[in-house]
Amino acid sequence: MTKWDEHGVLAKVRAALDQDGRPYMTAYQLAIKVERAHPGFAARLGKVLGGAGVGVRNSLAEYLGAQLAGRIDREGAAFPVERAYLSDDEIREIRFAGPDGNDLVSSVTGSGYNLSLYRWSGPVSDS
Repeated sequence: MTKWDEHGVLAKVRAALDQDGRPYMTAYQLAIKVERAHPGFAARLGKVLGGAGVGVRNSLAEYLGAQLAGRIDREGAAFPVERAYLSDDEIREIRFAGPDGNDLVSSVTGSGYNLSLYRWSGPVSDS
């Protein structure tokens, strides 16, 4: 069983993304929402939350982004999450409010890579 299945990651992603209006979110926002809803989740996966300066290449934000991207690439429209990109042009910094109250700064901005965005495209939740 994969970590994704063992920890019910898709259900956690759905809870974070399934909102009115179905806005797109970055992997950072998604990681923050999942960690807020499930304190200690990043640690249970053996990861830190992420952001510039953490000194770790495989953070929760990166894990979620990579897992979602891979599943979207493999399953296409059958996977209930969509991906889009935010251009890195003219962006100096993107700063998020972390679950602990400290700022979390994207390590993607200024890297020459576009920032991936995700939104729930599956069935609407009952809640």
